[in-house]
Amino acid sequence: MITRKIDKGTTHIILDVFLENNGIKRKLRMALDTGATHVMIPNSFMELLNIKSDQIKEKGELVSATGVEPVSIAVIEKINALRNEAKNVEVMVHNLPSKSYVDGLLGLSFLKNFNVHINFKEGVLEIN
Repeated sequence: MITRKIDKGTTHIILDVFLENNGIKRKLRMALDTGATHVMIPNSFMELLNIKSDQIKEKGELVSATGVEPVSIAVIEKINALRNEAKNVEVMVHNLPSKSYVDGLLGLSFLKNFNVHINFKEGVLEIN
């Protein structure tokens, strides 16, 4: 079990997340988001992680407060957060707003592989 202290009054949990694909490893600052169906990575990471066309599972739509936008859903080889690794994880490729404080979202396509406990009273995040 990996435990991380979090600020008891926080409104955001930010993690350094490592993505690996086709022998390339990159780090992103991601917000843990239990409301996001998929991990979300910026468009630039398609090239940075050498995501090939056969890794694009489908085209989809992102429905947000600002409307509906087209996205790609790809499968990447590995994602690691707090020393917990998941393989063959679906990611949504879409840029967050330019004023965002993170590069992406750590959503359920990663989190569903683990038991995740957020204890705001104690200020603790556990992933195992």
